[in-house]
Amino acid sequence: MNNQQKEELRRLTLAWMAQRAALAFNATSVQRGVSREMPCTIPEIEEAMLFLFSLRHLDEVRNSLGATRYFQINAAGTLAYERGE
Repeated sequence: MNNQQKEELRRLTLAWMAQRAALAFNATSVQRGVSREMPCTIPEIEEAMLFLFSLRHLDEVRNSLGATRYFQINAAGTLAYERGE
């Protein structure tokens, strides 16, 4: 995946999360949704989600019963999505 495709994948991931802001999701769930718009793998989604997390657009929701990482969009991510950033 080239840099332009990675950028588009980040935008699609942020949009997917923003449209479902009430819930937290793991990479597998996000990949199933985003792949309808753009072919992608779970590792590529994980990379996009960690990038958005590092920008503080997503919060990590701790999973006390396992190792799966869940993320939920936060206010900064919602504003970024609404502003088209």
